[in-house]
Amino acid sequence: MRPLSILLAALSAAILIACGAPSELSQDEGIQLDIARDRATAAIETEGRLSSSPTTADRLVERVRKIVASGALEAKQLDEFGLAALGELRLAVPSLAIVDRQEIPRQLDREALTAFLAEAKTDPAAAMRPAAATETARIVEIFDASGAGPDTGIPVVDMTADVYLADLAARLRPIWPDLAADLSAVRSQL
Repeated sequence: MRPLSILLAALSAAILIACGAPSELSQDEGIQLDIARDRATAAIETEGRLSSSPTTADRLVERVRKIVASGALEAKQLDEFGLAALGELRLAVPSLAIVDRQEIPRQLDREALTAFLAEAKTDPAAAMRPAAATETARIVEIFDASGAGPDTGIPVVDMTADVYLADLAARLRPIWPDLAADLSAVRSQL
């Protein structure tokens, strides 16, 4: 009987959450979701470029290696030279840079850079996965904390939560079905 009571309590809580869903997320949540979607989409697009042409993959890897070899990105706290190199890196492979609210590159995603350099020529999906996985996790976290419902509006991206999650899951599914499943699970819980 205890498992049944736990299930009923969970169902009641889910109903209460759904009934109390906000009509719109905060501006800050909208900005964060916009940045996360842009970076995940950039990872998807770069994976497509790498997969479609070995020449493109060679060219991008060499460009990234040249930027990294300058040494400007070595410090944990980037100076003006590091930030300039990060801007160049973002032009080459946008998902390797973490941007602020004004979409100015502020931080290097070292895990994504390592995967890119190791896998870009041989396994484009693995090369771009860290950036996509980081942003998928951030999206899941934002939605889990927000109490959004399917019709909750997202400022900045001008979509409902349901449309946002369905759109990004559809884009991720061909390359990273597990990441798409994470977003689909959040969508089903709205």
